[in-house]
Amino acid sequence: MMMTRTVLRRILWICLVLFVVLDIARSLYARIGYEQPTELWQPESNLYADLTWPPGADIPPDTPTGERIYRHRCAVCHGPDGRGNGPAAPSLIPRPRDFTQGQFKYKSTPPGQPPTDADLRHTIANGLKSSAMPYWGDLLTEKEIKEVAAFIKGLANISHRLTPTRLQIPPRVPFHAESVERGRSLYTRHGCIACHGPQGRGGLSLKDAKGYPVVSRDLTAPWTFRGGSEPEQIWLRISTGLAPGPMPAFGHTLTPEQRWDLVNYVLSLARTPPWESGGTLDGPGQQSDPVARGRYLVHAEMCGLCHTQINKTGIYRGDDYYLAGGMRVDVYPHGRYVSRNLTSDPETGLGNWSVEEIVEAFQNGNARGRPLNPLDMPWHWLHAYPKDDAIAIASFLKTLPPVRNSIPPPLHYGLLETLAVKLSRSGPAFPPKVLIFVEGNFGETGHSDPRVYVQKSLVLLQGLVGVIAVFTFFWIRLTRRGGYRKPRALGFTLLELLTLGVMIAGINVLYQLPALSGLPHEQVAKSVLGQVPQPHPTALASPEHAAMVKRGRLIFSVASCGLCHHPDGSGGLKISMKPLGSLWTRNITSDKETGIGNWTDREISRTIRSGVTPDGRMLHWQGMIWDHASNWSEEDLRALIAYLRTLPPIKKSIPPTRPPSSDDCDHYTFWIVESLEPGCGDR
Repeated sequence: MMMTRTVLRRILWICLVLFVVLDIARSLYARIGYEQPTELWQPESNLYADLTWPPGADIPPDTPTGERIYRHRCAVCHGPDGRGNGPAAPSLIPRPRDFTQGQFKYKSTPPGQPPTDADLRHTIANGLKSSAMPYWGDLLTEKEIKEVAAFIKGLANISHRLTPTRLQIPPRVPFHAESVERGRSLYTRHGCIACHGPQGRGGLSLKDAKGYPVVSRDLTAPWTFRGGSEPEQIWLRISTGLAPGPMPAFGHTLTPEQRWDLVNYVLSLARTPPWESGGTLDGPGQQSDPVARGRYLVHAEMCGLCHTQINKTGIYRGDDYYLAGGMRVDVYPHGRYVSRNLTSDPETGLGNWSVEEIVEAFQNGNARGRPLNPLDMPWHWLHAYPKDDAIAIASFLKTLPPVRNSIPPPLHYGLLETLAVKLSRSGPAFPPKVLIFVEGNFGETGHSDPRVYVQKSLVLLQGLVGVIAVFTFFWIRLTRRGGYRKPRALGFTLLELLTLGVMIAGINVLYQLPALSGLPHEQVAKSVLGQVPQPHPTALASPEHAAMVKRGRLIFSVASCGLCHHPDGSGGLKISMKPLGSLWTRNITSDKETGIGNWTDREISRTIRSGVTPDGRMLHWQGMIWDHASNWSEEDLRALIAYLRTLPPIKKSIPPTRPPSSDDCDHYTFWIVESLEPGCGDR
């Protein structure tokens, strides 16, 4: 018997050593298993061009004024050579203008003629409403605007063409019932109804001359008319068309008077804005078609941030791999995750998922029985979506073109390392210090992926060794007490076994948290969403204002505002990446000194949609996600601003942005805890 126990002890020690070795192997494999992407996409420069940041920092000091301003202010969207190939372009709907085509939508000249200099200067100075094209009139002098316009004409190769002729706008046909009725008939007979719908609500997804998406205008919302809602401007749009977009010109098919009748009909469709007395929210976010509503919501909020891979400088691969996943997200000590393929591919995407399953995953963190870690997939923020919105998002995802991209399972660190690090941090989420988002595709486009078997094998072997060790330990304990036939010895052994089982279960819970099955998702979401301030009733001026603020609070929650700027809007979280430098999220509370209390609504809107601050700073699209936010409708953006105005003021100074430096992080790194030190050294 003594010899037997000696052998068993040796077996036990061997098992313990093997268990630790396998545990170390798991930690090592978590670091090297997905170290390199399977593919690192780099677009052709004529499609999307990399830019030095801040834009224009690399141009010679003797660069002419027009070109210098263009490269500083315009190239991030329109590209360094004007082909609409700026690095922020992939997420914008519609895409930035390709100046080299020589086609401009908002002009006062007949079809086929270039715009006048005054047309270009007007667009530069005033921007285009409800779009990512900002106004520059407060940041550029008239002389600078003139020189930028001249440079753009050179890109379009229209500098030496014949002087364009302005269309003469005839007197307006009076706005009366007969004119409106004639306009309604023209609207139907000449095909306007095909794109804008019988009620003029638009929302149809079309294609421009380069095949990029364009959404037909909602004619009931004149506040969204890019070139302005003045009758004369509408008459010009009908007359000249919106080439290279799908809106045709009617200057040769309708008489001037008929075009005025059509203008009067369009103006008759206008509804009351939701921010005015009697108005209600009725924009793209309230569409009855779930797919159309979902398309709008997905393109505006944060899905694309993680589920669309990027290149080394942060350009999204949005043309052929939109939402196809593959981005690696490091969440130490929880693991290394790869973002899910959300396309309709039946094998590697969501093609075989039901709408209900998709909703359950992104709102409650349950992905077909696999709990999602909210530190990697922030489902607790998306839980804020009402049921109709959630169904709409899932319905749209089911329509995404299929892309084969097999996503490997998360890699988790060894048990001992994970527990040691978690016990040094506060529970129950045990948040990491940083989140690291790695460029490239870590999915597998082929039909086999050997990487998935290594971790499974290590876990299986470690589990088997653990079972043998436990069995051996208790067999030693049982034989030491005199054998399994003695009830007292057997009772003590069973009690110890039960105690060990409880300990193992507790250790497993600690290891899995916060990605644990059975967690009450309502309470988890409430713990975060409950921190988003509710406006005091006295801050709500009217029922219409209350509805706007309520909608704005929802957008604040689901569009990553609260995630990046803190639930209270105080900001201060650091982002570092070599191509963009070190920056800190803005204090967006109503504090007038350190927040945005002194900003006008128009300035806030420009910052959110275009990444241009009131003092003229250009914000990187990977620092402030204005490229995605530009897709919020005018109604929703005004609702968000209305909510931001209600955030209690918090006096908190934010460090200034530091340009790219050698000590910045190699990969996009977002700090969960606040850090005032620039660079990557305190990671």
